[in-house]
Amino acid sequence: MTLTVRPVTANDAAELADLLNAVIAAGGTTALQEPFTPEALDAAYLTGPNVHCCFVAEEEDGTLLGFQTLGRYPGLPENVGDIATFARIGGTQRGIGSALFAATTERATELGLNVINATIRGDNSGGLAFYAKQGFVDHDVTPGVPLKDGTPVDRVHKRFVLAAEAPAKRKLSVRFGGDDAPTLQKKGRGWAISESRLDVLHERAREMRRNPSDAQEALADALTRVETGGYSFKRQAVIGSAIVDFACKQLMLVVEIDGDADAAFTAARDKSLTEVGYRVVRIAAAQVLADPTAAAQRVSDAMRDSHTARRAKRSAPRRAAPRSPRNY
Repeated sequence: MTLTVRPVTANDAAELADLLNAVIAAGGTTALQEPFTPEALDAAYLTGPNVHCCFVAEEEDGTLLGFQTLGRYPGLPENVGDIATFARIGGTQRGIGSALFAATTERATELGLNVINATIRGDNSGGLAFYAKQGFVDHDVTPGVPLKDGTPVDRVHKRFVLAAEAPAKRKLSVRFGGDDAPTLQKKGRGWAISESRLDVLHERAREMRRNPSDAQEALADALTRVETGGYSFKRQAVIGSAIVDFACKQLMLVVEIDGDADAAFTAARDKSLTEVGYRVVRIAAAQVLADPTAAAQRVSDAMRDSHTARRAKRSAPRRAAPRSPRNY
């Protein structure tokens, strides 16, 4: 199934109210505890005066799978947007949040915002992990906020820094997103994307390096104990508009730890990486955590294969151009 992200409209309010109210009724994730009417939801989170932007994720058949809203919040500076993400129950492992966040950060940058704040229940491990994966870092905790039944639950405040737009630089890049790879430019090295988008990506990559997932940390540690042939990996490397978990640019090798990415998006991104010469190795996060050494050995084997192929290509005899017959 293809996932489409688009701006919200007031006509989405009824379906999104049903989606959110189901999340609230299930409990355990959102700090919201009272159901919303479509009108109240529209005013508070969709198109109201305090909303910076709101995007929805839509299935091919028109079903709304989730939404992400960014707005003003009392006590936060004007250059800080407050984010909230809600996915239809059962749809949180399909890459919905990541797809929405890409649209939200792009719009937030256009609006001139500098920081995005997220407030998550301390017992919502899935929500905490999602925002950490997007590059959010902890900056405060409000302890013991009581739920409706009196149960005290901490509120964890996370922050994502949006890079300010920098002067234009000469960079080469790759754009991912469509089902088919775009036409290659500049001798197959990449495709053009905006400089402001690149700056945001590099800042986000730096935040992600400072806050790796458990699987990323485990694999990075295990790689120090296997043979890598003197080659090295960069963690959270920017390649075009993608941030990959590990990249060895000498061997043109990318290692990705699979999480909640949408399968169609992953396939399109892998195709684009392949188009510019990268080999992609994917390892499930559960496999890394279960046996980091085996995962690292798999990466080592891939490095050896890439190194062998690279040497073979270099040592292959060049075919001489056919000679024209002499004229006597």
